[in-house]
Amino acid sequence: MLDTNRSHEEQSMSDTATTTPMQRVTLQLGQIRVNEHNVRQDLNLDEKFLKSVAANGVKVPVVVLPLGEDTYELKMGHRRYFAARATKEAEAEQDAIEVPAYVLDPSLREAGEDFIDQLIENDDDYRRGLTELEQADALFGAVGAGMKQARVAELTGRSRRDVSQAVKTAKSVGERTRSALAEAGTYDLDLEVLGVLGEFDDDADAINRLLDAYAKGRFEFQVQWERDDRAEQRAREQVRPQLQAAGVRLAEDSDTLPTTAEPLSELDGPDSEPMSAEAHADCPGHVATWAENPREPGEVDYFCTDPDRFGHRPPQEDAPEADGDQAEEQPQAAGAAKPSEPSREYVKEGNKAYRAAEKARQAWLKDLVGRKTAPKPLAAFITEQLLACPKPVAQWVGDAGRRDLVKELTGYDQPAERAKSATPAKLTLLNFAVLAATFEKRMGEVRTWRTDSTARSAVYELREIREDARTWLSFLAEIGYPLSSVEQAIVEDEPYQEGEPDAADTDGQADEDTPDDPDGVSAEDFEDAS
Repeated sequence: MLDTNRSHEEQSMSDTATTTPMQRVTLQLGQIRVNEHNVRQDLNLDEKFLKSVAANGVKVPVVVLPLGEDTYELKMGHRRYFAARATKEAEAEQDAIEVPAYVLDPSLREAGEDFIDQLIENDDDYRRGLTELEQADALFGAVGAGMKQARVAELTGRSRRDVSQAVKTAKSVGERTRSALAEAGTYDLDLEVLGVLGEFDDDADAINRLLDAYAKGRFEFQVQWERDDRAEQRAREQVRPQLQAAGVRLAEDSDTLPTTAEPLSELDGPDSEPMSAEAHADCPGHVATWAENPREPGEVDYFCTDPDRFGHRPPQEDAPEADGDQAEEQPQAAGAAKPSEPSREYVKEGNKAYRAAEKARQAWLKDLVGRKTAPKPLAAFITEQLLACPKPVAQWVGDAGRRDLVKELTGYDQPAERAKSATPAKLTLLNFAVLAATFEKRMGEVRTWRTDSTARSAVYELREIREDARTWLSFLAEIGYPLSSVEQAIVEDEPYQEGEPDAADTDGQADEDTPDDPDGVSAEDFEDAS
């Protein structure tokens, strides 16, 4: 087999050298005639390649066959030959350019061998270019050896920005990431993806989740989720000692709160306004837990573990007495949600996934709106929505928040001014940005992902919001947006399952953890445990 770790020219030369004596010489381009039987139709002389040849000259020898005195026919290296000529304008200057060359012995050439050589030299099955990471390592190595980045850019035909990004990526991608890439057999990642992996090089599990998401086409969502999660963990590390210093108990898992616990927002304070954390601070039932829908990472919600016991509500004087023949109703187990509502921890995870999807989706939309050409379905979708005028369009088209989102999606402070000079394709994209902002505004309600009756009773027209979200997300998927699992659940009008604890496992754990306590955790138990 051919050694794919070497350059194709070295491969061809070493294989041929066993049977064909050849000579290394320096020739001028004027001495070389192009092979009229060369099968390559597209030389693909891209800017990076041309810049590299202009800065370095031809490094890898071309292969030629002698035709007569001081005249040779080019067998291998047509791209290098024409790239070298492109470095000069005058033909005389081009002819004088010197290149290294291997000269074949024509007496040892077999009929048709020219075509086989072209196939072997250029067939992807016989050659392997460096991966993006390997290229980044090479650029990083050059800089590490003392070469200035500007010089590296000049010699490789890259921009300084590309060199800087490659060097930064190679430096950030550590052994954990490299091991994960090798284990997964994933080598086709570009610098942007590799740079993101480098952010999480200290977390092997995060890298594996990101690689799995990349394989499933959900990389952008998972990146946002990991970044949000990391920001949340860091914020919590700062909040914990603050709560401890203030003497506030913290329930890390809100589902461990007793069933009597209620948020302060639902209790009346001394001034008949919702109870504040400050006013409730001295209550024995005062406790904090991580917020269900935090506005900022590390935000907490405050609860009272037993409002009735601690006097935050008047006693129920006319409460009906239980019939003696009826079995006494048992409190629910610790952390168990009411039958009609999901657990707080599940809701927090779902909210977190929804917000991560929202950020990733809007970043994708911004890239789409920034293109020069619009996908074909856009014009029909815009027209249909404007004619039908659904709730998102009717309600939000003039909203100030929508206008701010349009600016964010388009990148223009004055989108209307930009429209005056826009091309027809750009006008389509600008119109689409307006519709995108209206649908995104409609989906701003975090409970859009939920199907439980508790969410429906708390959010006016939640069913209609989900229906509009389904229309929007289905269209985005049609034009290439990769739906996250929480978005896919909305499109399919199914409950979101990812991250939801398995009921059997939860039941089993409850039985195992509390075998002698069928009544679960009470407010007193929680206080003692704290």
